[in-house]
Amino acid sequence: MITLDNILQDLSVAFSSRKLCFDLKDIPQDVVLPASWESFGLGLDLAPVYPEGWDSFLNEFPTTLALFKDCLLGTVLLIDAEIEMVYVFHDGASFYYYVGGRPVERAEAGEFKHLPSRLQDFYREVHDGYTFFPARSMGPQCLSDQSRVSDLVDEEDDSFADKWITVFSNGAGDYVAVEVDKKDDTEGLIWWHEDPVTPEMGIDIFEIMDAWMAIFLEDTKSRNELIVKFH
Repeated sequence: MITLDNILQDLSVAFSSRKLCFDLKDIPQDVVLPASWESFGLGLDLAPVYPEGWDSFLNEFPTTLALFKDCLLGTVLLIDAEIEMVYVFHDGASFYYYVGGRPVERAEAGEFKHLPSRLQDFYREVHDGYTFFPARSMGPQCLSDQSRVSDLVDEEDDSFADKWITVFSNGAGDYVAVEVDKKDDTEGLIWWHEDPVTPEMGIDIFEIMDAWMAIFLEDTKSRNELIVKFH
């Protein structure tokens, strides 16, 4: 069974070099939070708290949202040069953390302007990246981690891949990518590093990202299995 003390102890080790904030009163006065981040915390006797912006992506990330409601133990903030939000999970043996970046405010950041509009919405309304810590994989990449697939290809002629932008890494060298300025809000490709010149085209990027995140966290235990209730 998991207690609040267990979570706090593991967080303090995993993020030892950064300030952890468990409540609004912990936030330094000079730090301005995104409006959607003012609700967070580790109240284990309550429903898990996370940014409301996720709710508008129920169609895109149905399995991820279901996982939040069933298995998310809570959220905390990391304060450093950047502000990030930590999502806490447990698989019965150890803790798992996902980290989400501050929503994008300036449209010119990174490859942002070339992304499908619905994906832009996610970066604006929820997070600039939501990935497994510390690998920065298995979730929508932060803009600073995105790259052109042509930068990953070892072929002498990599021009076939110079319009593909990575948006999700599986941590094993494979990527979900989108084509620059493509009008379709969901269509993309999977670039397999072992077969670089023949990616899997015409995939639904949200369907694949949601499925891969679910597979990665498939052993995560539900809150009811883990939490010691306090009364």
